[in-house]
Amino acid sequence: MAVRQVEVDEHGARTVHLVTADETAAACPTCGVISTARKGSATTHPRDVPYGPDAVRLVWHKSRWRCLEDRCPRLSFTESLPQVPPRCRLTTRLYEQVGAGVAEGYSCVSSAARAHGVSWPVAHAAFVAHVTPVLEQDLPEVAVLGIDETRRGKPIWEQDPVTGRWRIKHDRWHTAIVDAAGTCGLLAHIEGRTATAVTNWLAGQPDSWKAAVTHVAIDLSASYAKA
Repeated sequence: MAVRQVEVDEHGARTVHLVTADETAAACPTCGVISTARKGSATTHPRDVPYGPDAVRLVWHKSRWRCLEDRCPRLSFTESLPQVPPRCRLTTRLYEQVGAGVAEGYSCVSSAARAHGVSWPVAHAAFVAHVTPVLEQDLPEVAVLGIDETRRGKPIWEQDPVTGRWRIKHDRWHTAIVDAAGTCGLLAHIEGRTATAVTNWLAGQPDSWKAAVTHVAIDLSASYAKA
């Protein structure tokens, strides 16, 4: 992209007008052939990172192109760039900043969403995109495995309409598996707090990884006794 004009209003708010400076943006997304037949124009307003403490309003003046390839099913398209993929309302760098904020700088998704002025679903999707490459990596070898339970919120009770007695409706527990002697931190968070949940997770790990574990420190709960 290239900056065509910057406007600053009486309150100091900046509006940056952008044009496309990359000729590959005129390539048809279906067949890849660069078009030379301009169909018209379009304007979008992708969200971007702030300029210092102040928000910046982007106005991207884009071209619409016709695809002239006879065998291509696409008749027309609007240019896009890696910095702002098709149908995205955020720039790539803002999306990455939100994802990193959830993973490394904030306590929850809603905090990052509020700080960057985006919705919760957008912030959560950015977080998933940020951590997926890390989660797909092999687990580091650990010598001491720690296993403990974590209650997710308070239990929810309901009253039996027949007996009038109160009973637990929801009581969510997770099992945390950590590197208890090193610096690798949390290795997994498993839904449930049973020996079956733990053994199923362990069964999915490579034999070489399990062979490196010399000790296991577990919660005193009887739920893990058979793990």
